[in-house]
Amino acid sequence: MRKVYISIIFILILLGCEANKLDKEENNISLPKNIPSYVKHDDIKDIDWSRKAKEFDTGTGSSDMFGNKGKIGIIGPILKPNKIEKWMWHFWGVNEGEMTVVGVNRSTTKIYPILTNGDLKDDKFWSKNFAGPNNGADSHTPSNVMVSEAGEWAFMVYVNGNLFDTVVMEIRE
Repeated sequence: MRKVYISIIFILILLGCEANKLDKEENNISLPKNIPSYVKHDDIKDIDWSRKAKEFDTGTGSSDMFGNKGKIGIIGPILKPNKIEKWMWHFWGVNEGEMTVVGVNRSTTKIYPILTNGDLKDDKFWSKNFAGPNNGADSHTPSNVMVSEAGEWAFMVYVNGNLFDTVVMEIRE
């Protein structure tokens, strides 16, 4: 019987340590100083990492897109670390405004802007305007994008200062 009590106590200690570890991980998220003020810690904590981007057809005869059908679709190549690529973002449910893209690397919990002018790898920014329908979407915008490291990424997309959707994908070397 004594072994049972010791086992239960040991399990409770382990569970308490694991819960404490999770609390510390959440508190280790630090937002960059220049990030827009409407991006909140809770938005990052609430990322559904199991909701992966999927490829889909818009039925318009245009290229297949990946993302979250009915919200955000992207035409462009899968990203590789430290390589600038061109993406065409498509939005359903919004007609015009400003998009902000916040990149979150799951394993490092680092937060980055992924939009870039395409000239310099350090020339990144958070937001850009979009407008006009395209490829069956209500609005769209082209952009250059880059991530700095491999891993599981969430691209949190804000529209006009409100979290609109999150695109989760694996970036490989």
